[in-house]
Amino acid sequence: MNGINGKNGNSLLSIIIVSYNTKRVTDDCLRSIYNAKWTSPYEIIVVDNNSQDGSVQMIKEKYPQVILIENNENKLFAKANNQGAAIAKGKYLLLLNSDTLVWEDNIQRMIDFFETQPDDVICIGPRVLNQDKSLQACGYPLPSIRERICLCFKLHKFFSPKLVEHVLNINGLTQDTSEVRTVGWVSGSCMMMDSSKYREVGGLNERIEFYGEEPEFGYRTWHQYRYRTVYYPIAEIIHLGGRSSEKQEDNATTRMIAHRRYALLQRETVGYSKAIWMSRVVILSILIKWIFHPNKDFFHKAYSYEKEVIQYLKMKKHEATTH
Repeated sequence: MNGINGKNGNSLLSIIIVSYNTKRVTDDCLRSIYNAKWTSPYEIIVVDNNSQDGSVQMIKEKYPQVILIENNENKLFAKANNQGAAIAKGKYLLLLNSDTLVWEDNIQRMIDFFETQPDDVICIGPRVLNQDKSLQACGYPLPSIRERICLCFKLHKFFSPKLVEHVLNINGLTQDTSEVRTVGWVSGSCMMMDSSKYREVGGLNERIEFYGEEPEFGYRTWHQYRYRTVYYPIAEIIHLGGRSSEKQEDNATTRMIAHRRYALLQRETVGYSKAIWMSRVVILSILIKWIFHPNKDFFHKAYSYEKEVIQYLKMKKHEATTH
């Protein structure tokens, strides 16, 4: 348990883990942290969202040095992380999913790198890997109509990605997984924050229901504060993925949930009108690909889905303007 500082208040890093019925992977995650290599003091804060699988008891018995917040309801990702941040003592915060594994000195590398960064950097994210060590995430551009045009029509494939980024003022199109670079946002599975800036901007947006907290955070902190997010591939973590949410079939109910969550994200970032135009760009690209691609059924489904998205966004826009 090298480098642990527990509850004595002089930690450089506060690791915040939100758990919800993930007893086994939370155990694995905590063990991997304690087995990692550290030169900086750190504390671990686990925020449990009313797990019913024995997670709380496991943490109390096996990891008594962990600072544990026990919620009596599922407060979801944003609110639970903000709870942990409110009591954190570290100069830096690490928002770490319970279904991640760290090893060697990867997190220490992130701390050391952050110590060298200018004042306009609020967040850094590592190279995120799947369990088989294949790439899962390496940073993304912020949502915009320009971004959607670039991605749907693959302009960054036909032209130099850096040139496209420069001309259109988009960070994160470049997919060089080995390059340290400014991006729009990084995977929420592992985000290291400057704690004072995190509190200054109000933390994660608690109006986001689920899935979308990271792009909203990157969008808000850039557009309102001009704070940058940086992808740092010298550090790596494994993200097992999706262990806190059930896998569901594609049906009308699950699509409606997806539409609602997407609309919440758009409301808090680009707004409904721009989001509708972003979906129209997607539909145009689908129609062009539909003509030439042999898999007509796939593009028919994609077209139908995007039309549903537009109709939902129009409904939400109408509701917003009539209330």
